[in-house]
Amino acid sequence: MSDKIEQEYFLDTSVARSLILATQLYQHYFKSQFNGKNIYISNYVRMEIKRSYLINIISFYFILRMDTINNIGDAISLWSNKFKGSELKAILQLIPQLFGTRQFNFYSKEDKEKAIAALVIYIKRFDLTLRKSFKNTNKDLTACSRAMVPLSVDLKNPTPGLKKFADEFGDIKSCRSKCQIDQFILVEYKKSIEQLIQIASQLPKNTNTRGFINIVTNLKEILKTGATACDCRRCEKIGDAIIALDAPRNMQLEYTDNSFDYLCPTINQPHYKHPSENRVVMNISIIDEP
Repeated sequence: MSDKIEQEYFLDTSVARSLILATQLYQHYFKSQFNGKNIYISNYVRMEIKRSYLINIISFYFILRMDTINNIGDAISLWSNKFKGSELKAILQLIPQLFGTRQFNFYSKEDKEKAIAALVIYIKRFDLTLRKSFKNTNKDLTACSRAMVPLSVDLKNPTPGLKKFADEFGDIKSCRSKCQIDQFILVEYKKSIEQLIQIASQLPKNTNTRGFINIVTNLKEILKTGATACDCRRCEKIGDAIIALDAPRNMQLEYTDNSFDYLCPTINQPHYKHPSENRVVMNISIIDEP
């Protein structure tokens, strides 16, 4: 990566999450790229990882605890039937993380209880890893209140703490009332967003541009409607734009998603696109690239 221009790197959600949860080969790829340099995420990126992964793992905990679920295998089966997309991916990532070094019988009722205890420890460790693995930019003009919801779990009685976190994190009405996403979009970065809208209007819609255009469509709705169009659900749809706009301009934004190809140049954000996990795993020699 001889074209890198900064010694401090700001990670988007996919890169930060990959450094913790991806295949060993992909993690090794990123570690070789950053080579011990300072890597940063924002409170907003931390929130996105909690939303896309941690909250799903906690939901799985409550499924595993159900009286009608007799073993680990039944819990995984129910989850795979009930949830799709990112929810399913979260559990697929959890299985090797949690069970890789443990000899659990997936069809034993006794091992179900052991798995519950192990899962609670894993949740606490993941939250700690998320806080310790990356430096914080201490920059979040959205003032995302979901990012500030604390996770406090008593290993001897974990359910109340996990439920409290899930309830508070999921209370999007209360969280939205405390954040400043409307000011972020309608005041702080309105001109930049208008530029993004102009660029999107000139692009054909294809595989590479679809994500960016969808983000801009939601941004247009916010500019048209105002603050009432801002909520946590819509915020999820424009996450890449928020990350790019709020990124420190003296750091290089590290990413994998195509949308940043269009977001970063417009706002003069230094950026570098990494290959996907599939590409790295299928082409091992890429790890040795300079």
